[in-house]
Amino acid sequence: MRRPSLTQPPSREHVDEVSGEAETVTAYEWGGAAVWVRDSAMRALRVIELFVDESVEPEQKALWLPHMMFADPWAARDAAGDDPQAMAAHIAWEAYGIDITGGRAHDAGAAAFDWAQDAGRIRASLMSAYGLDWAGASRSLSFCDLCGLLGSLMETAESSPFAEAVSARLAKPPKPTKWNREEREALEARKRHFALKTAAADPVRAQNDAAADQFAAALAAAKRKAARNG
Repeated sequence: MRRPSLTQPPSREHVDEVSGEAETVTAYEWGGAAVWVRDSAMRALRVIELFVDESVEPEQKALWLPHMMFADPWAARDAAGDDPQAMAAHIAWEAYGIDITGGRAHDAGAAAFDWAQDAGRIRASLMSAYGLDWAGASRSLSFCDLCGLLGSLMETAESSPFAEAVSARLAKPPKPTKWNREEREALEARKRHFALKTAAADPVRAQNDAAADQFAAALAAAKRKAARNG
């Protein structure tokens, strides 16, 4: 996934024709052309949620995919040329962190947070630390910028609900001694309180991996439909 940068690619406001909602879209380069991608934080989470939803068939997801990802699906199709699957896979990784090909480098580590379980903590922390209201920020911030802000919460000395939860989950118990029993018990209590309820080792990674599998299935369905239509 692309990283936050002080020299951001061009972005602009886009209004959805169906819902009337406004969100930020960003220009991504593909084949020398600019493709306007709906990469707001809210959009990314909706894309991930859709593609882990097994109740929706891949063929249906393939129909929704261009409209969910691109501000102008028809212009994006023209920019994709003869390989729309490759462009979609590239954009899925750069904008949403979904690795369809399985060949992207990932940061390994213990489970730290879950978008659903920590939703309230994320909302409260964005407000307390940055004065950002989720309703507006989730549509004006790109997904990569949101992840950058959440990461920065872990680097400040000021506490936040999100940082408290992540720090407790990642904290390593001290080596037992006869003097630190209360410290160890307090840490274990915090770990139980903030424990992630999902069985996955890393719920964010697991959700993104599941989305990648479903995303690939949707692209395959789209490719089969294109072949049938000649």
